[in-house]
Amino acid sequence: MNFNEFVSEMKKNTVKNIILDTDTYNEIDDQFAVAWAVIENGKRLNLLSINAAPFYNNRSSGPKDGMEKSYEEISRLMGLIEESGFDLKVAPKDIPVYKGSEAYLPSRTEPVISDAAKNIVDTVKASDTPVYVVAIGAITNVASAILMDPSIVNNMAVIWLGGHAWHHSHSMEFNMRQDVPAAQVVLDSKVPFLQVPCVGVCDMLHTTVPELKYYLDGKNKLSTYLCNIVASYNSGNAYCWSKVIWDVSAVAAIITKGFGEPVVLPTPILTGDSLYAFDTARHPMLYVRSLNRDRIFADLFKTITNEK
Repeated sequence: MNFNEFVSEMKKNTVKNIILDTDTYNEIDDQFAVAWAVIENGKRLNLLSINAAPFYNNRSSGPKDGMEKSYEEISRLMGLIEESGFDLKVAPKDIPVYKGSEAYLPSRTEPVISDAAKNIVDTVKASDTPVYVVAIGAITNVASAILMDPSIVNNMAVIWLGGHAWHHSHSMEFNMRQDVPAAQVVLDSKVPFLQVPCVGVCDMLHTTVPELKYYLDGKNKLSTYLCNIVASYNSGNAYCWSKVIWDVSAVAAIITKGFGEPVVLPTPILTGDSLYAFDTARHPMLYVRSLNRDRIFADLFKTITNEK
């Protein structure tokens, strides 16, 4: 798949084959994205597999621990989905889940070998149609797969929630700054690529606990769990608090018609200190410069409460 074909396909309502690459336990937003993709599997997308991605913050003791906890959270979500009475085309137990990188890339030329990276390579090479890797964490697994077999860029595309908006003062965003070499590998690989930036674009996706209680609480085990984990994230009971559900934007790019405004721009150069540099002669990419917050949440909430 070349870039022009990628742009054309992203405009269509076609069912796409995806691998979801997620640091599911990092916060409380990946859970929404994973649930959305699993429930829609066999309907508006084909979820080939899920990869657990590494992360390191106050919810983990290091990248390996973050990946392991993400793997466990994926399993927990699968159980909740099974118990929530959805009309599923594919049972969650039939979706392969792979453990990802235990560390970040040591350099731009050295992959971190993992089951997840091998899964990307094997899936893309075996597929007769393009595979869309929807990455909503550090992009280590994806970059490792590309380094392991650069030819896969000819039959895949990458949708990534990572970095901040290009007009922002820096791009020291959580997913990007964890593994800058990995982001550099993907940006330089010429793989068909769509970026959903965080601050300046994806932060349109704010919700509040009262909104989630109104739409989700008590509808089923999954939706109640999702509502509760957002409420628990406000442990300090901050007044007038809201939360960005960042990661659903990448799934929305695949299945929600009119999810936002992607534009074709030259791919930026990512410097070692997470700044963007620009060269108009660089290969093109899709850059999302705005999101339709209400349309995305309406689609998401109806799906996870089984109201479609």
